[in-house]
Amino acid sequence: MARVIRLTEQEFSGLISDLIKMTIGGGNEEEEEEEEENDDSSTGPISEKGQELLNNPIFKEKLKEISNEIGISENSIIKLMKFESKLDPSVKNPIGCVGLIQFCPDSRGGSSKTINGTTYRLSELQNDLELQLEAIKEFWSKGKRDGKIKNAEDLYIYNFFPVASGKPDDFILQAKGLSKEKVARANPIFNRTLGKRNNQLTVGDLKQYYRKTGMV
Repeated sequence: MARVIRLTEQEFSGLISDLIKMTIGGGNEEEEEEEEENDDSSTGPISEKGQELLNNPIFKEKLKEISNEIGISENSIIKLMKFESKLDPSVKNPIGCVGLIQFCPDSRGGSSKTINGTTYRLSELQNDLELQLEAIKEFWSKGKRDGKIKNAEDLYIYNFFPVASGKPDDFILQAKGLSKEKVARANPIFNRTLGKRNNQLTVGDLKQYYRKTGMV
């Protein structure tokens, strides 16, 4: 789920095309939607593995650092990580994206990730919590410095569709080689949750979804 150096425009379009074929966060869309609607707690249900992470002293320390660095609350960051990975730092999806915020390969089928000029092996990020959290901090710090992350909504958009972060509400999610219709069809959870049947998604739609599901 980009500069922090991520991808060329062509590579980014190709990778997003793969990504949008999958359920956001790797779980069951309907189950996650129902969890949000039926739970009144701030972050919703937390798995045993997720609770272990929240109790981990390394995670607590780095979470605080990240929150202070980008000016986004710890609770909002936890919600994003729950949404993307169910708070499992070792998770890996079928196209190779790993970790709490799903770092994806620099190129399709690749095994490394470049962030702010530093290249990491995805296997290292997947298996080293402290390294992974430092990489997350670097990635989001760049977004903050570039003016793309000003609030929790921006952060969620930056993680889902980086080129849309900081854009006006009517900005349509699409990229070179990736049509607006394809983005919308591959992510029906947004239109379904919002009660819409649009053939496109906008930044405004994403914001409405995050608000309606209690992420912000």
